[in-house]
Amino acid sequence: MRAALRAEVLKQRTTRTTLGMLAAVVGIVIAAIAVHAFGLSLHRIGSGSNQLGIFIDVGENLGSLFAALVGAMAFTGELRHGTIRPTLLGTPQRGRVLLAKGATVLGIGLGFGALTTGAAAVAGNIFLGIRHVTVHVTAGDYVLLVAGGAAAAALWAVIGLGAGAIVRNQVPTIVGLLVWVLFAENILTSSIPGVAKFAPGTLARALAGATSGTVATPAVGALVLAMYAVLAIGVGWIVTTRRDFA
Repeated sequence: MRAALRAEVLKQRTTRTTLGMLAAVVGIVIAAIAVHAFGLSLHRIGSGSNQLGIFIDVGENLGSLFAALVGAMAFTGELRHGTIRPTLLGTPQRGRVLLAKGATVLGIGLGFGALTTGAAAVAGNIFLGIRHVTVHVTAGDYVLLVAGGAAAAALWAVIGLGAGAIVRNQVPTIVGLLVWVLFAENILTSSIPGVAKFAPGTLARALAGATSGTVATPAVGALVLAMYAVLAIGVGWIVTTRRDFA
């Protein structure tokens, strides 16, 4: 198991994709916060709850989305480039390979979530300050934003890995994740809000401190989102151990 874990860490550390995606998402977060800070009316950005909501909607949502994409590509990328064969020759126990990938993307997801929510908070304070808007977000809110956002992105990375192991094809997996996060959950929220509270994206927002349209507490959000992650990696395990890799 240690050898498989070291191999997965080495793959992520020596490829440019993950670092490129991290740089891209941080840049997108800063740009999106700037648009909100300078484009919205003072009424919509003046209260602490609205300010925190913007930090969550931008920092946490994008961090979790990109973490899920990294998780998906950790598996589908090997299938796409054919490197899954030497990986499985080196570690014939396919379950160990998937667990090693899960542990690796979990750590990467933590980093993505912490950096994107942190960037959203810092950029928000700077841009709102330039506009002479007082920031009313408390220290406790910032702690929950960053810690909860990191945990949410980590779990989303595992969900993405599980989705990649199940679907196996990179393009449909990535498109499916994008469609779910950017469109499907919004439709679900507007049409069936009671059910939408337990959707993965909404649960991730609850972890970061969102209260509107979410479950009661971050702890509940963490528990249910963790169940989604376990389910995704569990189904991925079954599929991976039973299918052939041609």
